[in-house]
Amino acid sequence: MTLFGLVRHGQTDFNLRDLFQGSSDIPLNETGIAQAHAAFDGLPAVDWDVVVSSPLQRAEQTARIIGEDHDIPFGGTEDRLREIDWGAAEGRPAAEMERQYPERDFPGVEDTQQAADRGFDGLEALEEKYRGQKVLVVGHGTLIRFLLSGIMEQPLPSIPNATLSLIELEGTTWSVSMIAGQKVENRLTMDSRAQNPRFFVRKGELTPLDRRSAQKSVPADTEEGAR
Repeated sequence: MTLFGLVRHGQTDFNLRDLFQGSSDIPLNETGIAQAHAAFDGLPAVDWDVVVSSPLQRAEQTARIIGEDHDIPFGGTEDRLREIDWGAAEGRPAAEMERQYPERDFPGVEDTQQAADRGFDGLEALEEKYRGQKVLVVGHGTLIRFLLSGIMEQPLPSIPNATLSLIELEGTTWSVSMIAGQKVENRLTMDSRAQNPRFFVRKGELTPLDRRSAQKSVPADTEEGAR
């Protein structure tokens, strides 16, 4: 069994300003750096073997800070763990773009299922490289949410910055035991690793549950739309 710890990167100025971030390569701000240092505060200690990250600098910065703080070797980056590309929404205010495109079907946005599938591909590649080990993966809110949603078989709220979720992979069985620091439990078994898509992520899950609730009641300006 290989244990994956999925950590969303720390805050960036795009997060702070509620801009769609996605494939834009934005560094951590001072708050994000502090969040990375505090990412494991209050959580049970795990003897992580390696930390890897998305190639986007906000994720790699977070991974390197955590690695240095907790003496975890940095294992490099995995391109398939980069954030979803928001297309025309990149760098634009979330509230403004969601008023124009309530379903987040922005021109040029990456396909939801394809983003999820490459994320699962990335984790499987890491499992083959680090089989039976404990692998910390620093990535992005939307992609992490897609991975967890697929295994949990339900849409999920946003993943906060610098929080830990846990996924286990053994053979063709995927399990989730923690989401953003909260204990959960769900397990699914695929027919084979050749199965694609592994788990379906519906187009509606492009918008997190908490964002959808906000859209129904108040202008969507309270949650970080940039992942």
